[in-house]
Amino acid sequence: MATISSVGLSGSGADATMISKLVALEKAPLTGLANKASRLTTQISDFGKVQSQVASLTDVAARIAQSTAWSARNASSSNLSAATVTATSTADATSFTLDVDQLAKQQSVSSQTVTAGSAPGAGTLKIRLGSWNAAGTSFSNAPTALAGSTVTSYATLLAIGDITINGTPIAAIGAAATAGERGLQVSTAINAVSATTKVSASYNSITGAVALVSSSGDDIVLATAASATAAATGLGASGTVSGDVSIAVSTTDTVATISAKINLANAGLQATAFNDGSNDRLLLRSKSTGTAAGFRIQSAELALQKFVFDPDPTHNPAGTGMAAQAVQYGVDAQARINGLAVTSGSNTLSGSIPGVTINLLATTTTNFGLPAETKTPLTIGISEDVTLAVRNVSDLVTAYNNLNSTLNELTKNKWDSTLQKRVYGSFQGDTSVLSLINVMRNLAGSASLGATSQHLSDVGVQMQLDGSLTINNAKLTVAANNGTSMQKLFTNDNGDPLTNGFALKFKTLGKGLLAASSLSTKGLQAGQGVVTAKAAKLQTDLERNAVAQKKVSEHASDVEDQLTKRFIGLDKQMGSIQALSNYVSQQITLWNKNTA
Repeated sequence: MATISSVGLSGSGADATMISKLVALEKAPLTGLANKASRLTTQISDFGKVQSQVASLTDVAARIAQSTAWSARNASSSNLSAATVTATSTADATSFTLDVDQLAKQQSVSSQTVTAGSAPGAGTLKIRLGSWNAAGTSFSNAPTALAGSTVTSYATLLAIGDITINGTPIAAIGAAATAGERGLQVSTAINAVSATTKVSASYNSITGAVALVSSSGDDIVLATAASATAAATGLGASGTVSGDVSIAVSTTDTVATISAKINLANAGLQATAFNDGSNDRLLLRSKSTGTAAGFRIQSAELALQKFVFDPDPTHNPAGTGMAAQAVQYGVDAQARINGLAVTSGSNTLSGSIPGVTINLLATTTTNFGLPAETKTPLTIGISEDVTLAVRNVSDLVTAYNNLNSTLNELTKNKWDSTLQKRVYGSFQGDTSVLSLINVMRNLAGSASLGATSQHLSDVGVQMQLDGSLTINNAKLTVAANNGTSMQKLFTNDNGDPLTNGFALKFKTLGKGLLAASSLSTKGLQAGQGVVTAKAAKLQTDLERNAVAQKKVSEHASDVEDQLTKRFIGLDKQMGSIQALSNYVSQQITLWNKNTA
């Protein structure tokens, strides 16, 4: 662009000020465009808040539109030192008495003493989990289920070695069409190699689950994929489903070493090396409580008899070992609910009352089972938790009011006594925003069918003159205590957005407002897509404004260049004429002198 700093200096009479004024006239539209751009920027920012609050209202409505969002229960215990209780939303409101007669316990026992730091000798300890009778003279293995999902995990082929019994692998088995057929193949193969080992297998023809029973210490081991499933479902350590876990003890192993090997084998026991000040002992405890989590320990070697625990003389002819020490056998928890006996292998009762879990902490019955038995029952209470319903309503009202307040502020047209002038919102008079306000208020004032209460005002939610909602706490509390009816007011689905529950209504409205395009102009769908469309239009208008400003600036620049070039050319012409005039004047003066 040509410079105009010296335009007019050669005599044309034009100067840079004239060009600047002419260019300023060309740029005059920029002022209006810049002001409009500023308004658009403000509107985009303001409407972003509307979008965010519509999304928040939609999220709250979607959450409380679920019936589970209204289901909560309070659970109480009259004696928290004896039992605590929790309840899910599926639990019925009820109350009952509970006597805690006996807590579940782990089996625990200590070995005979061994000289501190010494190695008792080499051999093998065989650990088996099972149940002892009350006298501790009879031990049994409960059948161990090989779950149907485990059988399925064999996929298309059960390879040789995937299941072994005392080191003998069962044959390869191909895939079957159903889980039941696959289970039959597995159980048949197991029985084929275990006919002389007292291991039997059976299967469920529907699920394909295989049950294994061993009565004489046989090792039934799962390998490959089945091992991982067995460990995950607690069927045994390192894939061992039934039978013994063998602990190899070397000639240099101390009590501490033996303890570490037992723990490493993950045989269902927790071993501890204990020193009483002069001697070592091996302490063993079941990892789980209950009679089914008992254990026995056998060994054929005389050197390891101090660690043997098997009071049954038919299994332990060599000696008593740990059986001679004080022993705590595993016992089940025993309790009475409304006088009816219940048992559990743990100190948790989770299946007696649907949806209710009771944790037993201490006994309430003294001299249980004796003539002098004394019961001190506690009371368990399950009641509906109305605070959740109140919170749901409060959350919806808060989200609604936040949006309503923003919309009122953006469309305001009122006298400001402080500023002493009328003030306007950034969307004052905007039909789309005013339409949104009307849709919101119409929805809040509509009816929901299918419940005793049909309007928000029926449960204490009332609309004010400015469109906001207030809560009558006393009325809401009464409604919340009739939870089913109030829940329906918000969650009932009639298949009609006009009469659905209010949570569904606001959810539908919110999703519609944020939709990509307008789909309907009737009923509650009147604002369909308006929020997203409005935001997109504002952004498009701002982009068009920027283009318009650029065009005006470029045009003004072109005009400035053209004017500058013209005035520079005129200056040159005027300079030539001035030079010619000076020359003619000089010649006339000279001619006059010569003719004088």
